[in-house]
Amino acid sequence: MSIEKAQRSAVAIVIGSAGSLLVLAYVALGALQVLVLNPLAAVPDRTLPEIYRDAAAANEPFAVGWVVAFAVIGVALSVGNLLIALRRRATWRESAACGFLILMLGAPAYFWASFPIGMSIADGFGTSGGDHSGWSGVLFVVSGCAFLALLLLAVEAGLRKAARSVGIRRLVADSAHSEA
Repeated sequence: MSIEKAQRSAVAIVIGSAGSLLVLAYVALGALQVLVLNPLAAVPDRTLPEIYRDAAAANEPFAVGWVVAFAVIGVALSVGNLLIALRRRATWRESAACGFLILMLGAPAYFWASFPIGMSIADGFGTSGGDHSGWSGVLFVVSGCAFLALLLLAVEAGLRKAARSVGIRRLVADSAHSEA
Protein backbone atom coordinates (compact mmCIF):
# COMPACT_ATOMS: atom_id res chain seq x y z
CA MET A 1 0.00 0.00 0.00
CA SER A 2 1.35 3.39 -0.93
CA ILE A 3 2.00 6.04 1.67
CA GLU A 4 -0.63 8.30 0.11
CA LYS A 5 -3.25 5.55 0.24
CA ALA A 6 -2.34 4.73 3.86
CA GLN A 7 -2.71 8.41 4.78
CA ARG A 8 -6.14 8.55 3.10
CA SER A 9 -7.19 5.43 5.01
CA ALA A 10 -5.97 6.94 8.29
CA VAL A 11 -7.95 10.12 7.62
CA ALA A 12 -11.06 8.04 6.88
CA ILE A 13 -10.59 6.12 10.13
CA VAL A 14 -10.18 9.35 12.12
CA ILE A 15 -13.30 10.82 10.51
CA GLY A 16 -15.22 7.57 11.06
CA SER A 17 -14.14 7.54 14.71
CA ALA A 18 -15.10 11.18 15.23
CA GLY A 19 -18.46 10.56 13.56
CA SER A 20 -19.08 7.56 15.78
CA LEU A 21 -18.25 9.57 18.90
CA LEU A 22 -20.61 12.35 17.80
CA VAL A 23 -23.39 9.83 17.26
CA LEU A 24 -22.77 8.33 20.70
CA ALA A 25 -22.90 11.80 22.27
CA TYR A 26 -26.12 12.54 20.36
CA VAL A 27 -27.71 9.31 21.58
CA ALA A 28 -26.61 9.93 25.16
CA LEU A 29 -27.98 13.48 25.19
CA GLY A 30 -31.20 12.34 23.52
CA ALA A 31 -31.80 9.60 26.09
CA LEU A 32 -30.88 11.91 28.98
CA GLN A 33 -33.21 14.58 27.62
CA VAL A 34 -36.18 12.22 27.31
CA LEU A 35 -35.72 10.25 30.53
CA VAL A 36 -34.38 12.88 32.94
CA LEU A 37 -34.07 16.50 31.81
CA ASN A 38 -37.47 16.96 30.18
CA PRO A 39 -39.52 15.28 32.95
CA LEU A 40 -37.70 17.33 35.62
CA ALA A 41 -38.29 20.56 33.67
CA ALA A 42 -41.95 19.70 33.01
CA VAL A 43 -42.72 18.88 36.65
CA PRO A 44 -40.22 20.95 38.64
CA ASP A 45 -41.87 20.42 42.01
CA ARG A 46 -41.16 16.68 42.05
CA THR A 47 -38.07 14.45 41.98
CA LEU A 48 -37.49 12.08 39.11
CA PRO A 49 -38.59 8.96 41.04
CA GLU A 50 -41.76 10.83 42.11
CA ILE A 51 -42.48 11.78 38.51
CA TYR A 52 -42.14 8.19 37.32
CA ARG A 53 -44.24 6.91 40.23
CA ASP A 54 -46.99 9.54 39.85
CA ALA A 55 -47.17 9.02 36.09
CA ALA A 56 -47.61 5.27 36.59
CA ALA A 57 -50.24 5.92 39.28
CA ALA A 58 -52.15 8.15 36.82
CA ASN A 59 -52.06 5.23 34.33
CA GLU A 60 -49.52 7.14 32.19
CA PRO A 61 -46.36 5.03 32.62
CA PHE A 62 -43.33 6.11 30.66
CA ALA A 63 -42.67 4.03 27.54
CA VAL A 64 -38.96 3.67 28.19
CA GLY A 65 -38.65 0.95 25.56
CA TRP A 66 -38.84 3.54 22.78
CA VAL A 67 -35.88 5.39 24.25
CA VAL A 68 -33.96 2.14 24.67
CA ALA A 69 -34.64 1.33 21.00
CA PHE A 70 -33.44 4.82 20.01
CA ALA A 71 -30.24 4.31 22.01
CA VAL A 72 -29.55 0.76 20.82
CA ILE A 73 -30.12 1.62 17.16
CA GLY A 74 -27.98 4.75 17.49
CA VAL A 75 -25.13 2.84 19.12
CA ALA A 76 -25.38 0.05 16.51
CA LEU A 77 -25.23 2.57 13.65
CA SER A 78 -22.31 4.31 15.32
CA VAL A 79 -20.36 1.08 15.68
CA GLY A 80 -21.30 0.08 12.14
CA ASN A 81 -19.97 3.37 10.80
CA LEU A 82 -16.70 2.84 12.63
CA LEU A 83 -16.38 -0.75 11.42
CA ILE A 84 -16.97 0.33 7.84
CA ALA A 85 -14.20 2.91 8.18
CA LEU A 86 -11.85 0.34 9.73
CA ARG A 87 -12.52 -2.74 7.65
CA ARG A 88 -13.54 -1.48 4.25
CA ARG A 89 -11.00 1.30 4.11
CA ALA A 90 -13.66 3.78 3.12
CA THR A 91 -12.68 7.17 1.77
CA TRP A 92 -12.93 10.13 4.10
CA ARG A 93 -15.96 11.33 2.12
CA GLU A 94 -17.75 8.02 2.64
CA SER A 95 -16.95 8.01 6.36
CA ALA A 96 -18.11 11.59 6.75
CA ALA A 97 -21.28 11.00 4.73
CA CYS A 98 -22.21 7.96 6.88
CA GLY A 99 -21.71 9.93 10.09
CA PHE A 100 -23.65 12.93 8.79
CA LEU A 101 -26.48 10.71 7.58
CA ILE A 102 -26.81 9.01 10.96
CA LEU A 103 -26.79 12.38 12.76
CA MET A 104 -29.33 13.82 10.33
CA LEU A 105 -31.68 10.88 10.93
CA GLY A 106 -31.26 11.37 14.66
CA ALA A 107 -33.89 14.15 14.73
CA PRO A 108 -36.83 12.04 13.55
CA ALA A 109 -35.61 9.12 15.66
CA TYR A 110 -35.38 11.35 18.72
CA PHE A 111 -38.90 12.69 18.11
CA TRP A 112 -40.18 9.14 17.69
CA ALA A 113 -38.54 8.07 20.98
CA SER A 114 -39.62 11.14 22.97
CA PHE A 115 -43.24 11.39 21.84
CA PRO A 116 -44.78 8.69 24.10
CA ILE A 117 -43.07 9.97 27.24
CA GLY A 118 -43.94 13.56 26.34
CA MET A 119 -47.58 12.54 26.03
CA SER A 120 -47.43 10.67 29.35
CA ILE A 121 -46.09 13.84 30.99
CA ALA A 122 -48.78 15.94 29.35
CA ASP A 123 -51.63 13.62 30.27
CA GLY A 124 -50.35 12.68 33.71
CA PHE A 125 -49.44 16.16 34.93
CA GLY A 126 -51.61 18.51 32.90
CA THR A 127 -48.75 20.11 30.96
CA SER A 128 -48.06 20.40 27.28
CA GLY A 129 -46.37 17.44 25.62
CA GLY A 130 -43.62 19.58 24.12
CA ASP A 131 -40.04 20.11 25.15
CA HIS A 132 -39.71 21.72 28.56
CA SER A 133 -35.96 21.74 29.12
CA GLY A 134 -34.84 23.05 25.74
CA TRP A 135 -32.02 20.53 25.25
CA SER A 136 -33.76 18.93 22.30
CA GLY A 137 -32.92 22.13 20.40
CA VAL A 138 -29.26 21.09 20.49
CA LEU A 139 -30.17 17.76 18.90
CA PHE A 140 -32.23 19.39 16.17
CA VAL A 141 -29.45 21.91 15.41
CA VAL A 142 -26.90 19.09 15.14
CA SER A 143 -29.21 17.16 12.80
CA GLY A 144 -29.76 20.30 10.70
CA CYS A 145 -26.02 20.94 10.46
CA ALA A 146 -25.47 17.30 9.46
CA PHE A 147 -28.04 17.76 6.68
CA LEU A 148 -26.23 20.86 5.44
CA ALA A 149 -22.89 19.05 5.59
CA LEU A 150 -24.32 16.18 3.54
CA LEU A 151 -25.61 18.69 1.03
CA LEU A 152 -22.16 20.29 0.82
CA LEU A 153 -20.53 16.88 0.31
CA ALA A 154 -22.96 16.16 -2.53
CA VAL A 155 -22.26 19.52 -4.18
CA GLU A 156 -18.51 19.01 -3.79
CA ALA A 157 -18.76 15.53 -5.35
CA GLY A 158 -20.74 16.94 -8.25
CA LEU A 159 -18.21 19.70 -8.82
CA ARG A 160 -15.34 17.20 -8.68
CA LYS A 161 -17.08 14.99 -11.22
CA ALA A 162 -17.76 17.94 -13.52
CA ALA A 163 -14.15 19.12 -13.26
CA ARG A 164 -12.89 15.62 -14.04
CA SER A 165 -15.22 15.43 -17.05
CA VAL A 166 -14.04 18.80 -18.35
CA GLY A 167 -10.42 17.76 -17.80
CA ILE A 168 -10.92 14.56 -19.82
CA ARG A 169 -12.59 16.48 -22.63
CA ARG A 170 -9.68 18.93 -22.72
CA LEU A 171 -7.18 16.08 -22.76
CA VAL A 172 -8.97 14.45 -25.71
CA ALA A 173 -9.24 17.77 -27.53
CA ASP A 174 -5.56 18.54 -26.92
CA SER A 175 -4.48 15.10 -28.16
CA ALA A 176 -6.67 15.49 -31.25
CA HIS A 177 -5.09 18.89 -31.91
CA SER A 178 -1.58 17.56 -31.54
CA GLU A 179 -2.27 14.73 -34.01
CA ALA A 180 -3.59 17.14 -36.65
